Amino acid sequence: MGMKRVHSRAGKAGMPPGSLIQVAGTEAEGSTLRAFVYDADSYTETMAPDLMALQLPPPPGMVCWVDVDSLHDGQVVSAIGERFGLHPLLLEDVLNTDQRPKLEEYQDDLFVVVKMLAMDEDTGSIDVEQVSLVLGRGHVISFQERPGDVLDPIRERIRHKLGRVRKSSADYLLYALLDVIVDNYFLVVEELGRRIERLERKVTMRPGNEDLLSLQELRGLLITVNRYVTPTRELAGRLNTLQSPLIDKNTRRYINDLQDHTVYIAETIATFRDMLANLENTYHAGVNLRMGQVIKLLTIISTIFIPLTFVVGIYGMNFDHMPELRWRYGYFGVMGAMAVIALLMLGWFRRKRWL
Repeated sequence: MGMKRVHSRAGKAGMPPGSLIQVAGTEAEGSTLRAFVYDADSYTETMAPDLMALQLPPPPGMVCWVDVDSLHDGQVVSAIGERFGLHPLLLEDVLNTDQRPKLEEYQDDLFVVVKMLAMDEDTGSIDVEQVSLVLGRGHVISFQERPGDVLDPIRERIRHKLGRVRKSSADYLLYALLDVIVDNYFLVVEELGRRIERLERKVTMRPGNEDLLSLQELRGLLITVNRYVTPTRELAGRLNTLQSPLIDKNTRRYINDLQDHTVYIAETIATFRDMLANLENTYHAGVNLRMGQVIKLLTIISTIFIPLTFVVGIYGMNFDHMPELRWRYGYFGVMGAMAVIALLMLGWFRRKRWL
């Protein structure tokens, strides 16, 4: 149904807050770090298997984006935390990949958790991945559960000096990352909308038993998306009003646009859920109509055969003194009378518009 399985945290029971315990489900072959260091005139991109090979912190006036593409274990997260002075509770939330989308303030950092959604073309389900973003002075750190994401447009903007990202500070980079993640919500919601439209045409023309299962599946997928869109909308609203020295006033207008996008997506999901409710009513109405037509046909057939059965019953009593039994044309006469009765009843039904 597209719901992400809730991973067990039993292994953390009794441990001190801030303990870096990897939650099951984040296993990978290894963590790869990528660092972009840029300003309006230049940029460098560094790939490294570990943090020590990266040249950090960046020179003054430049922005650094450290991208960790999988959470293999807590060692990489711990090393990044030490290098950037991140709070232990922040690092703990990075590794707990079943977090609700949220925004938290720390002394020198802003911590944002969002969910990256993608439609699985093979199964038709929704793939959910947690992305943790840390905004500090002059840098952004992103943590992903596994390789593969929707952030390549931001990387291309940095590489080819497209848009405003190279001309702006780290808070704009945070906005850009959130914006591309939210924009991908549109793709997921639009695909669900196309599925609903196809199902609507099918249910309207000829509803089948499999359509009810499709309705339930689409409802579950919408619930999944809404489960992450609603807190993301709250996150964008809070980020828009947050009084933090890390957020420049020029960036707030873009964050406000991000909030508008989340509101629009939430409203679209609500509309689709109403459409599914109406579609389910249409499905049941269509099924009831078909059943009513079948019952109507069977009732008419049964009604026609009632007098015919009566006639046959009379001549099946086997009394000795029944003149018609010895009449040469008795059989044909009875059959003709039965045919006339049936035709008269059909004519009556058509006149009453029951047929």
